[in-house]
Amino acid sequence: MTSPRPDSFDDLVLRHVAAALGVEPGAVDPAADLTGLGLGSVQVLALLGDLEDALGVDLDPETVADNPTPRALAEHLRSVVDVPGTAA
Repeated sequence: MTSPRPDSFDDLVLRHVAAALGVEPGAVDPAADLTGLGLGSVQVLALLGDLEDALGVDLDPETVADNPTPRALAEHLRSVVDVPGTAA
């Protein structure tokens, strides 16, 4: 698996949310609430599973409650995924 770049998390989340909604990534507002975009609980769990598979991390369902927008979710992923060259 290729390590993600810090700037790629936004695109990754938008692509997965768009796929769950059946729309193009450009149609997803990164600041909109995921449930407001139309994702139900089953879709949110599937989204988390897809992101776990893509990034090799474990994500709790509370992750979405704490980070309810694509932008916030991407920011959270940046904080939990090891990205080479970004250590403090």
